[in-house]
Amino acid sequence: MKAFILAYLGLNSYYIARPEYENNKGYADIFLQPRLLQFPDMMYSYCIEVKYAKRDADDAEIERLAADAKRLLKQYAASEWILQDKGSTELKSIVLVFKGWKLLKVEEV
Repeated sequence: MKAFILAYLGLNSYYIARPEYENNKGYADIFLQPRLLQFPDMMYSYCIEVKYAKRDADDAEIERLAADAKRLLKQYAASEWILQDKGSTELKSIVLVFKGWKLLKVEEV
């Protein structure tokens, strides 16, 4: 799933899609770094954490995965690398939780 998301995000010319972006002793699944040299008026950058649940996962497991993703995103948002590479933009942190192939949860932290 992450490969499909990355391929899709890589089609835009406004952001550099950086997979497994290293920061604060961890790796954000996807960081969308704005191309501020070409588009200096961009307002947002994005950090996306993707979690996967098995097809038979219950609601409690889905919530546990979402909570873990939120915790990681807060850690990543404080990273020197993210703070530097987001430039003047506001960082938006997004949680995606899949159950099998189905997207069950999308949340902004």
